[in-house]
Amino acid sequence: MSQPKHLARTDGQYPLAFRQQDPTGAARAPEDVLALTLRVRGPLRVACLKGALEEVVARHEALRTRIRYDEEDGNLGYQEVLPPLPVPLTVIDAVVRPGQSRDDVAVDLANVLTTEGMSYTLTPSVVATLHRFDEHDAVLTLLVHHLYIDGWSAGILQRELAVCYRARATGIPHTLPTPAPYREFATWQQEFLQSEKAATARRFWLDNLAGAELCTVPADRLHGPDTQAPQCAVSNFALDPERFARVTASAAKHRCSVWHVFLAAVMAFTQEASGRTDITLLTVSSGRPARAFYDTIGLFADLVPVRLRFADCTTYLDLMRLARKASAEALQHQLPIGMILGMVPGLMQAVGDPRALVPGFNYISVPVAGDETKFTVSFEQVHPPEELPGTFLRGAFKWNFRVVPPGELRCAVEYEPDAVDASTIERWGMDFIDRLLAMADDPGQPWKRA
Repeated sequence: MSQPKHLARTDGQYPLAFRQQDPTGAARAPEDVLALTLRVRGPLRVACLKGALEEVVARHEALRTRIRYDEEDGNLGYQEVLPPLPVPLTVIDAVVRPGQSRDDVAVDLANVLTTEGMSYTLTPSVVATLHRFDEHDAVLTLLVHHLYIDGWSAGILQRELAVCYRARATGIPHTLPTPAPYREFATWQQEFLQSEKAATARRFWLDNLAGAELCTVPADRLHGPDTQAPQCAVSNFALDPERFARVTASAAKHRCSVWHVFLAAVMAFTQEASGRTDITLLTVSSGRPARAFYDTIGLFADLVPVRLRFADCTTYLDLMRLARKASAEALQHQLPIGMILGMVPGLMQAVGDPRALVPGFNYISVPVAGDETKFTVSFEQVHPPEELPGTFLRGAFKWNFRVVPPGELRCAVEYEPDAVDASTIERWGMDFIDRLLAMADDPGQPWKRA
């Protein structure tokens, strides 16, 4: 994809990116936020931290953008980019109760942060609180509305905050690259959708998704808005670093990524659960069309359908190679998911079936913060030992995959307990883990079980 053009408007108003369009109002919900919890260790200077926050907001327009929607059509509206703004930093003393450690408090703060919300109209779109244990140990919590940030961007935010802090604390200027403004992504999208490459992508999706339906598996019981209560539960599964290293090594040996191994396990799982060998999944992509945007904070991530027809596959390795091919083709022809669904409305016809569940799979992979996050003060993300239930999605269950230090794979399955039993989720999760290990040890073995 071509590099973005640097186009500007003198009135400070710019088009919305497709992901920012919001016909239903759901994207504006106060609970649709990204929460980031960082443990800050070392001699702490609050003034340097506040200055670093303000520098990051000045560098990234998305964090000081306000979206104004048309009152009658959430697809319409514009981004208004504001000048650099001060960032309020609330500083409070962290309380360590009897029987607690500071690590326990940090985890509690991370868990509480995931339940908090904020208005999308708040500018800058950063709520920052520093919970101090003492002058050398603290927890920094950051809340940003999802209209202005995604998971990849959280890694950029962590890295740049550390680098800008170090520059202020040492007096040595940093060498961070100047990020492309997020508003240029919306301009790029509009230009791209008029191109021949976009026309080729539309033809690809019409052909690729002809006759396709979104993947479903049977529910344990009927479910729907008239019979069920909106509640969410979560089951956690994990692979320790040693076993997950075997999975990554097997993937690399066969020129596949870990994501391809995940998709191979998904194919085997769904065939056993539903009997189908032609499935279409909605997967999550970083959505960044060019390297110019790799260092930009903003909402780029989007859903990408991947159709997997695997009746002719006999081994796990066949499934992995099919996953690699199908994923590459889907990413090569990316279009905004709303546009794809508009072209192929039949894809979503299974959604809402009270007898079925729609699985979603999300590999949360972000740029790894390197040594630049550490010098005399470190900024390291706090990872609770287990994931908590997330946003309720009726008739769906969501698998989130995340790798946390020192290399552990976590699989958190969010589900609707009124539609499926915990024992069913437990069985599916353990089966999934077993298949990952089977591919690590012998990908040439048959994937179908006798």
